Amino acid sequence: MRMRKFLAAALAVVMLIGMLPAASATVTNPPANTENGITLGKQASELAGSDTTITLDVVANTNANPIAIQFVLDATQSLFLSEDNKTYVENWANALKFMADKNIYAGLTIFTTTAQTVVEPQLLTSSSEAALSGVEDECAAFVLASDHGTNVQAGIREGLSALNSLSTDTVAADKRYLVLITDGGSFYWLDDNGSAVNNSYYKADGTTATMANSDAAEGGYQALTDLDDLLALNLSAAPKTYGSASASEPLPAAVQAVKDDANAYTNFETGVYFAAKELDKVAEAGVKLVTVGYPYYEDDANVSALSTLAAQFIDYAQSKSVTGGAFDATLDNTASQLDNIISAMYGQSANVAVPAGSVITDVLGYSSSDGYNFDLATDKAIRVSLTNANGTNEGGLYWESQTLGDKDSLVFHTDDGAEFLTLNYTKASDGTEQFTLTLHQDLLRGQKLSITYSARLVGHMGFAGTYIAYPNVEAYLTPKDSESKLYFPRPSVTYTVIGGDDGETDIDDPDVPLGPGPDLNTTDHFAYIIGRDDGLVHPLASITRAEVATIFFRMLTDQSRAMLWSTNSGYVDTDSSDWFNNAAATLTNAGIITGKPGGLFDPDAPITRAEFATIAVRFFGGTYEGEDIFPDIAGHWANQYINRAAVLGIIEGRGDGTFDPDAYITRAEAMTIVNRTLGRAPSTENMLPGMITWPDNMDTSVWYYAAVQEATNSHDYEFITVDGAQVESWTELLPVRDWAALERAWSTANSAPDPNGGEVAGDQ
Repeated sequence: MRMRKFLAAALAVVMLIGMLPAASATVTNPPANTENGITLGKQASELAGSDTTITLDVVANTNANPIAIQFVLDATQSLFLSEDNKTYVENWANALKFMADKNIYAGLTIFTTTAQTVVEPQLLTSSSEAALSGVEDECAAFVLASDHGTNVQAGIREGLSALNSLSTDTVAADKRYLVLITDGGSFYWLDDNGSAVNNSYYKADGTTATMANSDAAEGGYQALTDLDDLLALNLSAAPKTYGSASASEPLPAAVQAVKDDANAYTNFETGVYFAAKELDKVAEAGVKLVTVGYPYYEDDANVSALSTLAAQFIDYAQSKSVTGGAFDATLDNTASQLDNIISAMYGQSANVAVPAGSVITDVLGYSSSDGYNFDLATDKAIRVSLTNANGTNEGGLYWESQTLGDKDSLVFHTDDGAEFLTLNYTKASDGTEQFTLTLHQDLLRGQKLSITYSARLVGHMGFAGTYIAYPNVEAYLTPKDSESKLYFPRPSVTYTVIGGDDGETDIDDPDVPLGPGPDLNTTDHFAYIIGRDDGLVHPLASITRAEVATIFFRMLTDQSRAMLWSTNSGYVDTDSSDWFNNAAATLTNAGIITGKPGGLFDPDAPITRAEFATIAVRFFGGTYEGEDIFPDIAGHWANQYINRAAVLGIIEGRGDGTFDPDAYITRAEAMTIVNRTLGRAPSTENMLPGMITWPDNMDTSVWYYAAVQEATNSHDYEFITVDGAQVESWTELLPVRDWAALERAWSTANSAPDPNGGEVAGDQ
């Protein structure tokens, strides 16, 4: 294992000059990261004295957050037709106007006995109101042609189908909303063929007629089956005919037949049952439900049993809705009420980009190896601002500035005095500093949250020269009820030390050859990526330090793995029970990976391009002499590793010739580098049918397609020459190697006490 030289620097005699000449002072602010429609930016200013101003931005751009809203409207006479006729739909387009040009798709489905989508989901623009102004005529024609029955199930199914007509590339499934507006009454449903049906009865002339919604109640029913009890049943969707044509009063006889049959249920019970079951399919599709309910004939004592069951359906639907309950209003067929429905739903659910309860964590920068340390400048103001995404302060948005001083927390408020955000500051016993910011209100689409503070360089290198320092170790957003972390980019600043003594530091000596490291298995082409729990491979997502350690651990030869096996990594944030522990411990023992300052491994943090190149090149060894290959790595801690990796042909730069060392590497980039490190040369045209494929890696024309397939399929192969280059031709697909079983075997074989004392892993 390669040894390093460490020599402490005496800082007391050094004068720090944090003011380089204007021509040479630099600050590097990587581009913002965008994930899940949220853009996270972090910028630092050039050092002024020893302070740098840091700004974190959380931007919920509407162009990165498209949403779709399908309104499903009960169009029977109980709601749609009022004294002045067609009031609701007539004002629907006008009520949507405030959503124009905000990357919102909206449509309208109406239902009576059957359902019809009169407006397919479409992008709302400033011209949409005029384009949709005539839709009430189509709605009226549909209603007048129907028999005015109610089939809530049909409306839900048709509305969901309309939403699903949008591709997931246009609007993600979890950004789709179905707004159900109904009184909950339903006495039609859909049979197994999708046709609207209900039960009927025999008339005196031998023909049949539909049993109306009130027939059962008027026939003597004092109560209908409770909805919870109904949902515990498995009702058939096939309609039935009750009664007898010979009865003197056929309809009462039919009602009595239903009452006498313990396994028979009224139209109303059956219709509500299937409507409730249809709601479950909305959740299964990943679509969010919003329910706006209004009373079903609550003033008519003759149908009180129906009113009770309809109200239970509304309660059930609202329990599944993202708004968590009813809207505070009684619908009265007025345009203003429809405005209230739309604006309330939009503000309460669909428009939320980052929910209240989400947390931003920022760990201030330090590095024992690079000799610097930043503290939060508690004597300087911390500013929180909420603006429109374009940075303007229109619409009552605000900003507030406070100083932390000796306190360890601050509360920031909105203009009306409500708590908006809490900042908590902590300093651990090892000196690690961080603060967390907890949102108390939702961050909406089209808004930008900015936090600005000062970080002070209080520790630095003790030798004359110019150095790079990172004001933070990491910063990330953890959305409420999510285990994922969305990372901010990591800026860097340059500082100059004048008057220090030249000497060695604790960074790698550039004259010490790299490696060589342990041996990699370049013969067997085992799959080393198995995808994530959602069934996707996520080629463009970042990859964590734990995942990288596991990949290279799997790609060691069995002999190297056994020789270097370790279960004790020494990292303070790694436990022996962690799934990645043995991989991290073994590769640390091999000198391939190192931790972060403070004895941290930081397993869930994304890894940068520089860090990944460093890990890969350590397997090869060798030195590099010459100028930097990429213009943006001068003075970077990893420049020798990056240069060496480029010479070996395992990395490439960006299209503009830069390397972008501090950008987080994507999973696709990581797979490409691992394949090159292992000498693999996948070819899209020479793979095999039946291989594992991924829904998010189906486009064979993208640059990473072959690399991802190579990484996720175990296979035999032979090399062939195509256009003068050697590529793989797969000859047989192999089962994915059972890495867990192999690790158990290595653990048993290599962790037993050595007969000469100590453990095998401990002497490697």
